[in-house]
Amino acid sequence: MLRIESIEAPDAVLWRLPPSKSHMIRWLVLAAQSEGTTELIFEGVPGEDICSMASCLEMMGAEIGRGRGSWIVKGAEDGLSIPDGDLDCGNSGTTARIVTAIAAGMRLPVTIDGDDSLRVRDGSDLVSVLTGLGCRISSDKLPCTVTGPIQPRRTELDQSSSSQPLTALLLASPGYPGGTELQLTGEPVSRGYSRLTIEICEACGSMNIPDGERLRLEPWSVLTPDRVVIPGEASLVPMSMLYDRLFGTESKVDIPPGDPMMVEAIERIGAMERGIVNLRDASDIISPAAALMAMEGGGTIAGARHARGKESDRIGRTVGMLADFGMTSRAADDGIEIPGGQVPTRPKRPVETHSDHRLAMTAMILAGKVGGEIVNPEICAVTDPGFIERLMATGGGDA
Repeated sequence: MLRIESIEAPDAVLWRLPPSKSHMIRWLVLAAQSEGTTELIFEGVPGEDICSMASCLEMMGAEIGRGRGSWIVKGAEDGLSIPDGDLDCGNSGTTARIVTAIAAGMRLPVTIDGDDSLRVRDGSDLVSVLTGLGCRISSDKLPCTVTGPIQPRRTELDQSSSSQPLTALLLASPGYPGGTELQLTGEPVSRGYSRLTIEICEACGSMNIPDGERLRLEPWSVLTPDRVVIPGEASLVPMSMLYDRLFGTESKVDIPPGDPMMVEAIERIGAMERGIVNLRDASDIISPAAALMAMEGGGTIAGARHARGKESDRIGRTVGMLADFGMTSRAADDGIEIPGGQVPTRPKRPVETHSDHRLAMTAMILAGKVGGEIVNPEICAVTDPGFIERLMATGGGDA
């Protein structure tokens, strides 16, 4: 439990972004499957989700030297191997799906687990694909045991609930047999993350590119660059925007390039104009976006049905968190309806974060203005280990 009293408004703010977990996790996975050595260069401290991915890869034979501002990854010489124990994915759904897809290409059973929050998340979207390819998986939820290898068959992949299964399969495909084919169905969501995966795989030698509604997966040799610069975590920019709105500061954080659809959504939120904001491709920002809209002109968040399957039901939990701070909103099937012109007030009870780092960060920023008690604030470390310390700094310090 973290008790926050109203923070004195700083004269200036330097808002730092941690390294992008989307970029760093993808580069870690491919570097671990390459035959060379890759240096990943970044600013800030990698979040716990990134560390969970790295630990799983180390158990499968990769060597990762973790320095300050730079990690050096040496690929497993004979390819990723069967781990000696269970793969612990922590709180990271991305890690869980990727290592599940990698394990499906191996010839002996691999057991995958995670924390209590991850254990309740539904993994049936990826499990259905892998079982359709001849793999045996003991459960749609963690812990589960994956018994491969997959066979060169054809099956369907529904893209309407998450982009992570497609990402997992593309990143695991160096170890898959030739002739594996996917029929892509459903309206894809979070398309920026899928495009990022495709672009990074292409840069490392992959020819596995979706062709309309069809994707053929062929084995390939991973050739990573000697050095890769990891950008900041773009999805956390709305946290700085929320802080600025509450405290009247100007963080002036540039949105890191790489995902134009995420950039468009953030800019739309920043415009503060009442209307519909579609978060089909940026559902990760729904909590701070809703808080900002409540204090400004209001409006409707739409296109984010898949946000219900995140670390928490992020639609319902965001509505509940806003209510704790005295702000009204209404959950819709695929988003949130939000009246504008509202002012947050101090919660009368501790604010639950439901093991959701984005919910926790949003709640802590609001509490920084009006005070409050936040349950399990440490969960924000899955993306940003330095968040609490920076938030609590006042009088011109970092936030």
